[in-house]
Amino acid sequence: MEDAEYLSPEDKKKMESLKSELATLKKEHKNFAGRKGGLSVEEKEAWRVNSQRTNQIYIEIKDLRHKNILEAGRG
Repeated sequence: MEDAEYLSPEDKKKMESLKSELATLKKEHKNFAGRKGGLSVEEKEAWRVNSQRTNQIYIEIKDLRHKNILEAGRG
């Protein structure tokens, strides 16, 4: 089943937006992880914020996928 096959157009846009943001955050995370030992305090804080937002996005995507499954069951 496609990730957003049974979602509303608004939810489909949200899913695509979240996936795009997640890809960007993953690239930033990889950059932080590659320089882990030499990060400044500000960079460490940015990495922490990045990790928190990444986790939030995973939860939001999971919720949308669950909603998609429920909508598929109704159809």
